[in-house]
Amino acid sequence: MKTGRILAGSVPAAALLLASQGASAFGTLSVGDWQVEFGGNVNAFLTHAKCDPDSNNGPIDGGLACGSINTSERDVGSIRTGLLPSWFGFHATQEKNGFKQGITIGFQPGADGGNQTNELDGALGLNSANFRQVFVEFSGKDWGGFKIGRDLGLFGSDAILSDMTLLGVGTVSDLTAGGGNTSLGRIGTGYIYADWKGQIQYTSPDWSGFQFSLAVDDPWGLGALSPTSMTSGAFQQSADTYGFEGKLGYSWKGSVSGKIWASGIWQSLDTEGDVFDSEDATGFDIGGKIDVAGFEAVAYYYTGSGIGTTGFLLDALDAGGDARDSDGYYVQASYKIPSVGTKLGVSWGQSNLDRGANDAVDTNLVEKNESIVLGVYHPLTDALYLVGEFTKTQATAHSGNEAEESTFAFGAILFY
Repeated sequence: MKTGRILAGSVPAAALLLASQGASAFGTLSVGDWQVEFGGNVNAFLTHAKCDPDSNNGPIDGGLACGSINTSERDVGSIRTGLLPSWFGFHATQEKNGFKQGITIGFQPGADGGNQTNELDGALGLNSANFRQVFVEFSGKDWGGFKIGRDLGLFGSDAILSDMTLLGVGTVSDLTAGGGNTSLGRIGTGYIYADWKGQIQYTSPDWSGFQFSLAVDDPWGLGALSPTSMTSGAFQQSADTYGFEGKLGYSWKGSVSGKIWASGIWQSLDTEGDVFDSEDATGFDIGGKIDVAGFEAVAYYYTGSGIGTTGFLLDALDAGGDARDSDGYYVQASYKIPSVGTKLGVSWGQSNLDRGANDAVDTNLVEKNESIVLGVYHPLTDALYLVGEFTKTQATAHSGNEAEESTFAFGAILFY
């Protein structure tokens, strides 16, 4: 099968992931002078999570280990979608005289039922679904290309696309224990979710491995997983401050192949009232991966002020409207067994959130979320992977409250 991409990142994350495994994710057919591609994946996993809250039943506001929010000790089972949603992607391109144009639409349904009560599916429930990719793009060989619409953000994008749990489940958490469109993988335990954003993005030509991208994003609102955090409504946040992202990377091939990258994000958080001062959300990250003789290593680090944790602008400001600092990192190592193709991997990382100027010393606000993942990913065919994972996640509050989650996941993911 051949591919007809316009820009790096113009096809679904499923295709990018499968391409990294040495296979093609899209088949192409010609309709007049248009190249039309269909592709994606379907995945499902049996997961069993053991939730151990703090012995004093204290919550961790913003904690990701199950037991942080729902502080009951319990076991939760599910047949669910993993970190990578099931995906149906449609990609159509046309090229004339060196000018390319095209569209992408991606539809992402979940495997779970949608009528959960106390983390149980119920009768007449509909599963969750969304459209994460809807954009138009155009490019020229000598001047790069533009993308206009909804697609994966730049900041943190290489972190999630390098995460081995894209083939699996990773952290379940109280947030997704009852189901939902996806699990968390390593989101919030090593990187901030790049998310799917309305944007205008420019990507440069590839200059012998060097490439950069710049984007103007839809204004993003403050959110809260903790009751001690500011929300967009309480902050009277202005809705006219666009976000800005940029990424620079260099990749190379050969017996030793790899990639290094750095990216940044900035958005002004302006208030329309007189109660709070305006703040800035500013973040920076750097990472790299290297692959040699079946061994792959990934290292990643991010830091920021006012960018929050887990998701961009989640718990970013305290209740007084002051920015909190945050940072995080993860390291990952894997080995692909020759001839068999089975990949064995281990990954560890954490995300940290500092107290704001108005947070009490003994606040139950999350201080850190961390996890370790052990995974086995076996290609039964070129497109079908059988997956087994064990993930241990721990959440710790500034008050000292702790919660632990131990999750086993077994399932399969099939790319087409």
